[in-house]
Amino acid sequence: MPYPIFCRGHSGGRLLCELFIRNNIRMGEVSPEKKDTSFFSADNPQLREIILNAHSYLNATDEVKQHYQNVMRHCVTEFYNTQLPEKSVIFGWKHGISLFSIIVLLDTFPNAKVIHLIRDGRDVMLSRLNARIENLSDPLNRVAVFGDATTKSFAGHPLNDETIKNYRNALEMQHWVTAVEFGLLGRNYSNQYFEVKYEEFCNRPLEIAHQIFDFLELPFLSDAETWLSQAVYQGRIGKWKDLSATELELPLQIGTPLLTKLGYL
Repeated sequence: MPYPIFCRGHSGGRLLCELFIRNNIRMGEVSPEKKDTSFFSADNPQLREIILNAHSYLNATDEVKQHYQNVMRHCVTEFYNTQLPEKSVIFGWKHGISLFSIIVLLDTFPNAKVIHLIRDGRDVMLSRLNARIENLSDPLNRVAVFGDATTKSFAGHPLNDETIKNYRNALEMQHWVTAVEFGLLGRNYSNQYFEVKYEEFCNRPLEIAHQIFDFLELPFLSDAETWLSQAVYQGRIGKWKDLSATELELPLQIGTPLLTKLGYL
């Protein structure tokens, strides 16, 4: 039974992933610092195919959708068979780029349950996601940032190093908007989708964790509860407030509609 964590990178997913691991949800091989499940990185050719076609999948024919569902099924089966030696029936993964597979996953596995973790985009944009923003020559990264692999410019400028340097916060905000809006499509799968705000998780960790595990229909283990109560850190919330109005102007032009929709404004 897959229980993945979906979030835009640098949204606090490492805390939730570590909690899952401590609550006996197998997450495969994860990086020590970021807690990303390496199998579901952009280097996975099956996942890459799904992500590159994530937006077109939404309006695809049943035949085309079935193809990507078969790719997703094969991907998850390979993960299960090669990365989970204990063969636990309760498993998941966490990797920011895999968010763009959320709809294919939910269509492929009707019993899957996903957690969509969302963080204030103004804070997220200040956590530099170099793997995406500094490599926009890769079509997959353009899909992740703009929702379109053919995008070649931003704010009237070509996508080169100078533009990335001059518009870094705005590009990070654009990536947040693109990723979070795609993840919100999971709301159409109410029995399989659970939304969590990072800020609420940090301010009410045990309450939110109980809600998550109730949704997953899993017990919240006492050891995991004790760890979480000591691991939560609120110091990264609201760091965007140190920016000037000028620095916030363009990012807010991009992010305000979604920030407002989510209750951040």
